[in-house]
Amino acid sequence: MSTTFSFKTEGAVTIRVRIAKRVNGTLTELVGLKKTISGLYIPKDDWDAYKAYVNIKAREKFLERNGKFAASIKQLQEISRQIDLCGTDINPKKMDDIINNVVNAEQVEREKERQKKEEEDRLAEEAAAQLKNQMTLSKFIDLYIKEIKEEKRTTLQHGRTYARGSKFNTANALGHFKDFMTDTGVTYDFKDVDLECYNNYKVWLMSRDISKIKFKNTERDYKKAHPVPKGEKRHYSDNTVGRFIKQLKAVLRAAESRGYPVNPAYKSAEFKGKVEDIDSIYLTRAELEKMEKVDLTETKDKKNYELARDLFMIGVWTAQRVSDYNNLRPENIKMEDDNGTQMTYISIHQQKTGRLVEIPCNAKVCAILQKYPNGLPHLSEQKINLHIKDIGKMAGIDEKVEIKESRGGKVEIKYFKKYELIGTHTARRTGATLMYLAGIPIYDIMRVTGHKSINTLEKYIRADKLEVAHKLRNSYAYFK
Repeated sequence: MSTTFSFKTEGAVTIRVRIAKRVNGTLTELVGLKKTISGLYIPKDDWDAYKAYVNIKAREKFLERNGKFAASIKQLQEISRQIDLCGTDINPKKMDDIINNVVNAEQVEREKERQKKEEEDRLAEEAAAQLKNQMTLSKFIDLYIKEIKEEKRTTLQHGRTYARGSKFNTANALGHFKDFMTDTGVTYDFKDVDLECYNNYKVWLMSRDISKIKFKNTERDYKKAHPVPKGEKRHYSDNTVGRFIKQLKAVLRAAESRGYPVNPAYKSAEFKGKVEDIDSIYLTRAELEKMEKVDLTETKDKKNYELARDLFMIGVWTAQRVSDYNNLRPENIKMEDDNGTQMTYISIHQQKTGRLVEIPCNAKVCAILQKYPNGLPHLSEQKINLHIKDIGKMAGIDEKVEIKESRGGKVEIKYFKKYELIGTHTARRTGATLMYLAGIPIYDIMRVTGHKSINTLEKYIRADKLEVAHKLRNSYAYFK
């Protein structure tokens, strides 16, 4: 095989490839190829000087002195080497490919590097986008709250959408966990919420000074509802801390159900908030009668004061939540003949649980309902609470009540006048307690209140020991 190069023009040479074979004394050409190679740095003077050197070492020294020309000569040598390797298989296309690959090797390499960099950038962008879209615990908390507010998520216990107050409480509780991550500078993901995280979060919650917290949600004025004397610190109660932790567990349970890698530590018996039964008041029949007799004609807002009392009393005698007794409509009031006697009863689906309860109306409830033939007007819970406390004060319900609860890990004992503690939920507790003291079987009380658990109902019954003793004596001959 013979591969030779000859100068063509400035910047180009001609390559000639010949392969011949002698057959029967005759030299026969098997391959004869010729092509001009452009794109090389080949000045005529350098070419002639290089060719003039016969000695190989002399040529090498010449190339050492002329870098650009040396690079072109090396390319020609590489072309020759690759063509020789092809042997008789060489053809015009193969020769073109070899020349292009060698002559444009640097350009090809740069293109490869460019494409490689471009691919690396693309993969990096995809990875960044994937990371950005990847679900994290913090993002899931935001999604969880959003679904609750948009009523796309229901309660686990009852399968119903969240009430307005529950929406706020959930967002507030979970917002604390995000604040905890910000304050501590530690970002917890699904797999990171272990017992150590739980302990750190619990300590953080218990140490918070509520008086310094800026509540972003305007639905409730927490500081107004829970005033703190100037210069004093105010910590969350252990029950509130327990509710916050309960909400975090609910989020982790929801995330796990969607297949996210949640740490199973949240299922541990240690991973829970302390919940204690806070003493809550109820009103006796005598106290209710005092409130009923209060003259409201001198109050500035007589109409709303009277409505607040009527609503509260219906709450007492029906033992319902304020969300139910404050939303009674004419269609909730039913009439039925009971062996010749007309019976009035209230039929409602409880807003919180969705359970249907039907409560016979006593004479007091019937008298109130007759005052509002078009249905009971609605009054905000805040106004009911304000007015009913005032009515309790006017009724002289001012005995001292001791309230004990744990805050910041310490037990606090405070004393209040009883009327200061009267609120909308007092009605439900009072109703359940009075039914119990009247000797109504516990399961019948549950049908009225809508409770499914006796243990839960028992927390509503607030009769003191002496009253229970009177109940036992009056109900059973055994004690007479």
